[in-house]
Amino acid sequence: MGIMETLMVVALGVLGLVIVWTVRDGRAVLSFLIGASAGLVAVQVFRVHIFTLLVLAWVLYKGGTHNPKSALKIVLIAIPVGLMALTTRLGDLVNSDTLALQLIGLAASSALIVAFSTHEDRRHMLKGLLAMATLSSLVGVLQVVKIIPIDAWHLSVSSLGRPIGLYPEPDWLGMFAGMGLVMAWRMPMRSSLRVLTVSVNVAAFILAFARAAWIAVVVAVAVVVVLGWFTRTRNKGHRTTGRYAALALIAAAAGGVILFVPALVSDLSTRLGQTLQVSGDDISGQARVRQFDALWRLADMAPFYGHGLSASGRVGVWGDIITGTVADNNVASNWLLAMWVDGKYLAIPLILLLALVTIKSVRTIEGQALFVVLLSSLFSNATFFPVTWMLLALALSPRTEPVVISPLDSPAVEKFTDGPKYASNQDAHNGKLRTKVAQ
Repeated sequence: MGIMETLMVVALGVLGLVIVWTVRDGRAVLSFLIGASAGLVAVQVFRVHIFTLLVLAWVLYKGGTHNPKSALKIVLIAIPVGLMALTTRLGDLVNSDTLALQLIGLAASSALIVAFSTHEDRRHMLKGLLAMATLSSLVGVLQVVKIIPIDAWHLSVSSLGRPIGLYPEPDWLGMFAGMGLVMAWRMPMRSSLRVLTVSVNVAAFILAFARAAWIAVVVAVAVVVVLGWFTRTRNKGHRTTGRYAALALIAAAAGGVILFVPALVSDLSTRLGQTLQVSGDDISGQARVRQFDALWRLADMAPFYGHGLSASGRVGVWGDIITGTVADNNVASNWLLAMWVDGKYLAIPLILLLALVTIKSVRTIEGQALFVVLLSSLFSNATFFPVTWMLLALALSPRTEPVVISPLDSPAVEKFTDGPKYASNQDAHNGKLRTKVAQ
């Protein structure tokens, strides 16, 4: 980020803080902005994610709380991240010393959310993340129809060109659109808003031609459906209206595409056929295979503490291992192989943390979204993006808020009084009924 871009971000940040501190519910605004910033990629000020800066402002803002049972969860985050950061000092092929600082910053942001967030905070964070994913998907759709001009990506894959939305490349748009689709389908919202968010994210999800995202969403949905079938539970009290309308709109749009854009149908068929097997003309697929082979070779040569955080970025696009100079990347495309190369046995705690928390929470909205991100990261690594760490924090946070019972709720008082069932209309109007106050 250049000087002018940095000054602009700082100015907008100061303006945002002024607005937050003057509006009636500034904490809700900050929570929403945290979620929105988690939906961005590599937006930083002096190599610090905007996400981290917003989390710090949110903690300092009035109205926070403290989750009494968060200490153990913070330790579960701190120890694995500390071990990975330690490999920066031990490894022989470290490509960037600052990547460890970014990892610590993201982990600290995650820990702060676990420690100080309320149920309302987390709800607003999910809304912000969905809003940013949907906005990026809308930008991607507008790029395809040439309303927003961009240089065409991969015309050999899609004759319309692959859109990028607000991200550096199409694969990220596919991942965020797929995650947005899952969230828009499940989160409670108005019918019209669900139709809009589902439709826009479906369009970008398809047009991005991101095979990793396609696989991730299909597997994530299948897992939740199977688990729901066996447990026979349903989300009660959630507003799920608008789903049939969204499906109808998507079906109508699909019919229009089949009739009027046959080239897109042909491109999609070809791309789907290359999803599970690599053909001779699949350049990106062949590149991925070579990268994975190189990562395995590099891991085989590593000591028990790995080559050091960021060493996996030394594997080039075509599987060449770059030594003797600084590589352009600091992270490999597959998050599991990347951590194995960087930290080897010291990376196991962090791998287990991400995997086990995702499995445990996969039936929740944030857990399923994290599942999509981690599956997609097997091909396009997003584990150093804020979205992974915010979703991890939400998945580790309590599902319900602790409740403080008012003294008026005690059995003695209820026996002495007539109880709310006999209260007059005027009493109800004046707020004299029994209340429960959530912390």
